[in-house]
Amino acid sequence: MLPPFVNIHTHKASGLGIELVNADDCNSLPDSNFVSAGLHPWQVGKCDHQQTLDAIDRLCRDGKIAAIGEAGLDRAIETDIERQKDVFAVQLDLAKQYHLPMVIHCVRAYSDFLQILQHEPTVKMIFHGFNGNATTANQLLRHGAMLSFGHQLLNNNELQKTFAGIPNDCIFLETDTKDIGIDDIYNFAARLKNVSTDELKEIIFNNLISIFGNKWATIG
Repeated sequence: MLPPFVNIHTHKASGLGIELVNADDCNSLPDSNFVSAGLHPWQVGKCDHQQTLDAIDRLCRDGKIAAIGEAGLDRAIETDIERQKDVFAVQLDLAKQYHLPMVIHCVRAYSDFLQILQHEPTVKMIFHGFNGNATTANQLLRHGAMLSFGHQLLNNNELQKTFAGIPNDCIFLETDTKDIGIDDIYNFAARLKNVSTDELKEIIFNNLISIFGNKWATIG
């Protein structure tokens, strides 16, 4: 039996394969048994931090989420970066406490995350929507990060070269907020990797199990 498609980050569940569905509101989870929830840096300046972080803590404690995220750092927004780092640090502590991976939002902050990864080797971080260069990719991978690629892979030549050149055991694919099928991204990505779509499905399914465990072997 062929493994299912894996969509490691989406805000719009399609019902195709295994989808890690992002909860846009920590108090109202999507109808899925595979959910991520976190305090996005874009919301840091717009909400009650402690209330939201307490809600994430409860979700972790009750086993309601499979990953913390999106969480991260964004140097392209007005919110003070130190304030963002403080909020991220709390979520990082929750990830360590509950042994959960993190779905990372990172904009112009890869150098910040390289420092974090050096000091936090036990937390598995999946950088969603990765669009950095090959040098950045390899630096993150050396510190144990995973990279997820989405719609930008379809029309960014440099990103395509980066994706083709990194190890297969470090990759995921995603749709994020876009109205595009995960199967379309897989078909394109398989050609870049010079493998069949079915082979790529097996590769990424194995990556899923390596991060989230064998419980996903019968899902999808």
